[in-house]
This record gives sequence, C-alpha cells and structure tokens, in this order.
Amino acid sequence: MSLFDLNADLAKNLSVGAIVSSIFTLLIVLKFASSLVTKLLLIGICCAVGYVGFTQRDSLNACIEVATAQAKSGEPVATTCKLLGQNVRVRLPSLPSQG
Repeated sequence: MSLFDLNADLAKNLSVGAIVSSIFTLLIVLKFASSLVTKLLLIGICCAVGYVGFTQRDSLNACIEVATAQAKSGEPVATTCKLLGQNVRVRLPSLPSQG
C-alpha cells in the first residue's frame, strides 16, 4: 500500500503509532544510552517525531471535520486532506437520510 492510498482513519492511527513509538523509544534511549550527547540527540529526534505525529493528526482531524460538515450540509465533499504533504482520502460514514 503506498502512502498516496491511505484513508483518513488509517492515517490517524499511524500518527498515533508514531507518537507512542517515539515515547517508547525515548524511554529505551534514556535507559540504555551511555553518552549524554547521544541521549540528548536521540531525545531531540524522539521529541521531533512525536511533535510531527501530533500536529499532523490534529490537522487531519480538522480537515475531516470540514469534510463531514460539507457532507451533512448536502454539498459535495471538495476537501482534500493531507498527511505529511500527501493527499489522503476521506471516507465518511453514510449519513442518515433527512426526511
């Protein structure tokens, strides 16, 4: 599966996985790295990965909310969501018919 073919739910799950794995890696680095410089560099990398995962998930959630609002109002969904600069498909659950 290429990154271009991700749906929004999978992309959100992957960003949570990046956050959790960066925290887990951070704990392992603090336990096993012996040099202070190595610890600081790896802590910086883990924090950067966690920050990118968090901000990408936040922007993806905002984009999904816009797409959902468009669908509920009856407009065609014209929103393209992005994750790390790549387009992500938004699959909306079927909305109940109004009437």
